[in-house]
Amino acid sequence: MNTLTIPEIFSNFSYYQENYLTILKKPQQYHIEVAQAYLHVWPLSEKKLYLGDLLQLWFSEKWLINSACQLLLTTEAQSSKKQIHKTQDLYLFQLTGSTFSGANHSKVWSVSEQKELHVSLDSVFKYLCYFESIERPAFNQQDDQKTFKKVI
Repeated sequence: MNTLTIPEIFSNFSYYQENYLTILKKPQQYHIEVAQAYLHVWPLSEKKLYLGDLLQLWFSEKWLINSACQLLLTTEAQSSKKQIHKTQDLYLFQLTGSTFSGANHSKVWSVSEQKELHVSLDSVFKYLCYFESIERPAFNQQDDQKTFKKVI
């Protein structure tokens, strides 16, 4: 199975917008892995995010960052935070933090800058709940392998 990257998704974003509903219905397309896309929220275990997960969360605007967040800037000498607010521009794809403290180090894709940014969001729990609320089609990797073998 192929693995996509976030830059690849955004370079073909119009395709994903047009084919969104088809991707959600087909388990083999829904469960395409996306590199560096996961959530790891303490005390829960790490969960991979798949293409269908991200598309649902982004297009429902649940993981489209519309509130102010802090840009995390790291240099060799120091770390600093800068308040930013970009409307309809930041797409969350990696959430790491704690449900209790709310502290997090998350990654977003900035459409205007065409690059990945490291940010701290207002609430980890909110984004975790959004993730848990989406529906996913069942996916049996063995069935997928059988289909692949028949094609060969």
